[in-house]
Amino acid sequence: MEQNQNNYITLEMNLKLQMKDYRLVLGIKRAWIVALVVLVIQLVTWLLKDRL
Repeated sequence: MEQNQNNYITLEMNLKLQMKDYRLVLGIKRAWIVALVVLVIQLVTWLLKDRL
């Protein structure tokens, strides 16, 4: 019984760690997307300022 409970606790901890890693990866991807969008907007405004 105790062995089964230990396996359950180990599985639960592994799932929690995987979810944390998944959230971290999503957060990093979101940060890169936001950074790229801001960069594109800044480039467009810089090019428009030079032309006017």
